[in-house]
Amino acid sequence: MARRLIVACGSGVATSTTVAEKIKSNFDADSIDYPVEAVDYKSILQELPSASIYVYIAKPDDEVLETAEKLGVSVYAGVPFLTGMGLDEIYEGIVNDTKK
Repeated sequence: MARRLIVACGSGVATSTTVAEKIKSNFDADSIDYPVEAVDYKSILQELPSASIYVYIAKPDDEVLETAEKLGVSVYAGVPFLTGMGLDEIYEGIVNDTKK
């Protein structure tokens, strides 16, 4: 499986880039070497096969969630990286998945 974390929002520019940068910053602080990339939601089905972790901003549709499950891609909500609410639990899950 590919070692790559992707973050997707509607446009793949503003929110996903902000969340991706926060995750990268946390990874750097925790000495975690793991690729993180912001992507456009419109291309998410093409991006999932090359990812191991998917962080979403707006809840993905059922097809995307089913595809992620079939591919073994872990899926996490990204809003806690914007609000801080529930962040520790989400980040801990992501960190654990980087070790798989």
